[in-house]
Amino acid sequence: MPGYVGRFAPTPSGPLHFGSLIAASASFLDAKSHRGQWLVRVDDIDTPRVVPGASNQILEQLVDYGFEWDGEVVYQSDRLQSYHAALDLLRSKHLTYACSCSRKQVLQRCNTTVYDGFCRQKNQRFTAQNSERFKLSDACLMFVDIFQGQQQLDTKAELGDFILKRSDGFFAYHLVCAVDDLNQGVTHVIRGYDLIQSTFAQIELTKALSGVTLQYGHHPLVFNPQKIKYSKSANSPPITKQNLKENLILMLKFLNQSPPDDLAAAEVGEIWQWAIQHWQRDKVARSEGFQP
Repeated sequence: MPGYVGRFAPTPSGPLHFGSLIAASASFLDAKSHRGQWLVRVDDIDTPRVVPGASNQILEQLVDYGFEWDGEVVYQSDRLQSYHAALDLLRSKHLTYACSCSRKQVLQRCNTTVYDGFCRQKNQRFTAQNSERFKLSDACLMFVDIFQGQQQLDTKAELGDFILKRSDGFFAYHLVCAVDDLNQGVTHVIRGYDLIQSTFAQIELTKALSGVTLQYGHHPLVFNPQKIKYSKSANSPPITKQNLKENLILMLKFLNQSPPDDLAAAEVGEIWQWAIQHWQRDKVARSEGFQP
């Protein structure tokens, strides 16, 4: 697949856990099995969530586990000018509007976080106190997921006009993710099932900004015995060097790649070599997630 560019974009709110390993591995294997590039980007735009030292810890964990990325690591906190430029472009196309609604007001009015377009026709000024939203069409959106098959979404009922810049001045995830993917020439985004809905928003943004549509694949999530998704907010235990090879084999089994029994005795480089050579997209489960 000439020109394949994939990426892994962790948030430095804590160290990588087993769920993070699945996300990094799935994107890495899909890129390398297609002889593509694999980039690492640190999504540190939401500074209140950033844990000091977490970025370096994440990069060290990736190195420990045998990941090799192409090019320099990109930090979103260094790219504010690009986000301002993208927002200006969307404004010039009349695809954004100022919104004075708080999250609490939206919940009280709609009984959901899906925005109802209350401020869309108000023509309010863009001020530091207002958030800025993207004007979605009312059409049903669709895309074909690499792992999960065809996906569709009723934008008005399930997504709503989403925020591009928050009232506290921070750029929102959808905007920075779309801008960075375009800027880095990303062609394929492989990540967890919990981000499928985000994909609809980002597809609309990349089309609005450049006319480009990327390919997306969402792998199953890792759940603990209490059926809680592995996450940093759930204090899921970090991956360590002590159980490195065990975790890599477990990762391959979770992604349904059927590693042979003798692979557990191989060196880390050999495990990755086997995994790249035998990577099969169609074996990845069509599932929201499960316990490994």
